[in-house]
Order: sequence, then structure tokens, then C-alpha cells
Amino acid sequence: MRSRTLNPSGVGPDSRLRRLRIERICLDFQPRENLMDECVAEYVDRMRHRAKIDAVLVCYDGDNYLLKDGFHRVEAALRLCRKTILAEITPGTRSEMAAEWQRLLAAVKTDLANPAKPRV
Repeated sequence: MRSRTLNPSGVGPDSRLRRLRIERICLDFQPRENLMDECVAEYVDRMRHRAKIDAVLVCYDGDNYLLKDGFHRVEAALRLCRKTILAEITPGTRSEMAAEWQRLLAAVKTDLANPAKPRV
């Protein structure tokens, strides 16, 4: 996984941070049955109390906003009838997201197979 250089606002150099209408975000990268209700409830509570919540990560392929990370935060916002959510938007496609996910899974499997090996 490559490291990202962040600007002073904590956003990567190819990223834009803005409020995005939830209805414009494609939520089908992760099945809804993978949502954990206790995690969503925690975000609902934090959002109700106006606690600082990290922006969701969204890839934009020129036509679609694809949710990459933040499924529980989006669900919490929907349960609160919110129309927008803070999003970090980067260029990217569904196939790039899937490839990155596969690399992450492979790294986790390697870590699980070698628990004593320190990570470099």
C-alpha cells in the first residue's frame, strides 16, 4: 500500500474534501448485510451530539461517486435523515477499488499466516 502525502487539512494531494449528497453515492461496493448495527448506532449517537466524524472516502470515476470507506457512517447519516455527508473525493474506478481491496486482503492473510513476523 502506498503512503499518501497529506496537505495541512489532512487531505491527499489528489483529493477534494466537500459535502456530498448521499443520494449521489453508489453504495453497492459492500453488501448491506456486512453492516454492524452496534457500529452504526455508535455513529448515530456521535452524529447526534455533533462529535467530529472522519469524512467518508469516495472515488469519482467521472460519472459515479463510489463509496470506498465509510459505509457505517453513511448508514448512520441515513438513519438520521441527513441529505449530505462530508466526503474526501479522489479519482478512481470500481476496478481500482476492487484491486486495492484484494491487495489489502492478501496482506491481512499474510499477516495472519505469520503472526510473529514484524511488519516493516
